Amino acid sequence: MSEELNTTPEASNKAIQPVTLPNEPTPAPEPPRKDHGQVLLVLNIVMLLGLVALYIMFFTRSSTGDSGVAKSLRKINSGSLGIAYVNSDSILANYALVKKMRGDLTAKSSRLEAEIAAKQKAYEKDAAYFQEQVKNKSISEQSAQEVYQSIMKEQQNIVDLRDKYSADLQQHEFNLNVMLLDSVTNFLKRYNTQYKFDYILGYNKGGNIYLANDTLDITKDVIREINKEYFAKHPDEK
Repeated sequence: MSEELNTTPEASNKAIQPVTLPNEPTPAPEPPRKDHGQVLLVLNIVMLLGLVALYIMFFTRSSTGDSGVAKSLRKINSGSLGIAYVNSDSILANYALVKKMRGDLTAKSSRLEAEIAAKQKAYEKDAAYFQEQVKNKSISEQSAQEVYQSIMKEQQNIVDLRDKYSADLQQHEFNLNVMLLDSVTNFLKRYNTQYKFDYILGYNKGGNIYLANDTLDITKDVIREINKEYFAKHPDEK
């Protein structure tokens, strides 16, 4: 584009020279017009007003034709959209109810494992005694068959009981998670009656939120208040 506007020295030499009459003084060049800068200023102001008008038309149009993004941007710009987040990992690590739930689940798991271990030990003892009797031929063939069937049935009972207890523990853990979610959600509803946030998000490492502004983090305050409320209801667990 710049190459097309440049002229060569030869073209400049061929430019038409102004014609003057003999003995007539050459007219003086006209001074630059002072209103050139004012015209540019007026044009810039007109363009600015046009951009302002487009901005107003875009952000003040009816809600029926408005996009969700435009609504959010307008609300954020007006300072009326309140967003905060809590670190879910910190809640799990510091909420007193979670500690109690984990303690209950661990105690139940230990109790069931101990019961299975006792049955397994009794089974192994009976199996070893049966093998010793068969080896020494101190038991009849008919009795051996009956004892063998009984031992095999006991073994299957232990397997079935282990599966049942495992399913019970999984269901118990699921119920605790539901209880925990309800507890935190209901607390945040009460908590939010004071702050009126539009959104309180859950943030955790490896989750769907990759970056969060620390100024929006209310985790410490939530943990302090939710534990305060919990211990008010369970003072014996302090």
